[in-house]
Amino acid sequence: MKRFLISAMCLAATSLQAQDIYSIQSLSQRDLNGTARYVGMGGAMSALGADISTMGSNPAGIGMYRRNDVAASFSLTAQPHAEKMESIGRTRASFDQIGFVLSNHFDLDALQFVNLGINYHKARNFKNHINTGFQPTGGMSQSWQMMDLAYAGGWLDLSDNRDRELTTPFTNLGYDTYLINPTLDSNGKINGYEPSDAEAYNYKRVQWGGVHQWDFNIAMNFNDRFYAGITASYYDVNQRSYTDYTEQLINYADNTLHDYYYLNDEHIDGEGYGAILGVIFRPIEDNSFRMGLAIHTPVHYTIDTSNDLYMDTPYSSNGLDYTARSMGITNYYEVETPWRFNLSAGGTLANSFAYGVEYEYTDAASAKVTYEDGYYKDYALKHEAERYLRSVHNLKLGGELRVVDGLSLRVGYNYESSPFERDAFLNHFIDSDNYYYATRTDYVNLSEIHRLTAGCGYTYKGFSVDMAYQYQTQHADVYAFHVPQQGNNHNLLQASRVDLNRHNLHLTIGYKF
Repeated sequence: MKRFLISAMCLAATSLQAQDIYSIQSLSQRDLNGTARYVGMGGAMSALGADISTMGSNPAGIGMYRRNDVAASFSLTAQPHAEKMESIGRTRASFDQIGFVLSNHFDLDALQFVNLGINYHKARNFKNHINTGFQPTGGMSQSWQMMDLAYAGGWLDLSDNRDRELTTPFTNLGYDTYLINPTLDSNGKINGYEPSDAEAYNYKRVQWGGVHQWDFNIAMNFNDRFYAGITASYYDVNQRSYTDYTEQLINYADNTLHDYYYLNDEHIDGEGYGAILGVIFRPIEDNSFRMGLAIHTPVHYTIDTSNDLYMDTPYSSNGLDYTARSMGITNYYEVETPWRFNLSAGGTLANSFAYGVEYEYTDAASAKVTYEDGYYKDYALKHEAERYLRSVHNLKLGGELRVVDGLSLRVGYNYESSPFERDAFLNHFIDSDNYYYATRTDYVNLSEIHRLTAGCGYTYKGFSVDMAYQYQTQHADVYAFHVPQQGNNHNLLQASRVDLNRHNLHLTIGYKF
């Protein structure tokens, strides 16, 4: 068998490719999105209330409405360092929010208002590009991990369908395209596999789609001092991802380099439901200061994935070229995201300045994955989540200054801690159903997020126009594959660090009546 040019194209492997800690994280995370006023104040409006977006953070905030409200929001997202892939450029428009609130005045002793609201907003925008450029591998290759995965308590015979069922689809395809070759002992039994060696790799990925959230809210106002609300939420998930991975393999016959690349095209669809309970209290009767508490129950998702893995190689056997192999992989599973807790405070000063501050905690250890309508719980994956997923801390600060009647200026800051431990990795060597659907080896460990926001708004006779700008800075460590160091799981492959910085412009048009 000759070792020379390998072409492997893989439409691939995103954070939701199969059930793993990266899929849990991706479904659990939320963007700073909603009305432009909410964004302009860094999302720190849960205690201030009276904004449609607060029904997704603290539903009691809707109880502060005294008039009906309707609003719709749009945004433009730009990732400066993105590279166009699959017709997805660095800038993309999005329809982000539409909703209304009906305010009903009761004036029944303590009960003053019972308000109803319905709102759609894009809770998560999956659009992002990653491009590492060519990075050194130190001689290692993705095929090294394929070789490791061909061992399951003994070397598998990947020409036997029974053994093929004991490893990953990715490994089987590597064998089919001669990326790993069996070695035999004196009795003709397989005693290992020979992988390829590489000098460098290039990883490119684009993904798009979102988590779309529909909120149904009821909120009450008691004596203008105590507010309570509940939001029932329905979620619709759709995501598409495409990855192009290239390796420069070493041909020892003539000491030259030749390319290998793969593709993996993935579609993810799903739906989920959850609830939010919230209260807001104004402790001092003649002071606007108020405090809020909200509890977000886990969101229960049912997820369907379809994944087409494709490899193309000029390796040959007995004069026959194996130029292309593809596999269609489908999977169904259920995810419960972590519990989330929100504490908030806010108020006004001199009737011209409003301020808000809040803290949100996401309990990563409470997430879980199940199969067969919740009957079978993946304990191995839960252990991975407890070991490698961090609880996330989110701090929000915001202020709004009314310059003149009808015109307001806003600023905000939003910090979100990293969801991953430093040594987190995509672990295929656990007793999880994830193993039998794995069509990738790459994983991306995200850093913390810093968001700076600014905005303005103008109101005239009930009509309002609000604009906001959001700058988000974040980096990520990208690993194309995992080769563990002897004695521990530390990856011998060095991470490629990329920035995921992006700019957002938001516009909201509304009417209060």
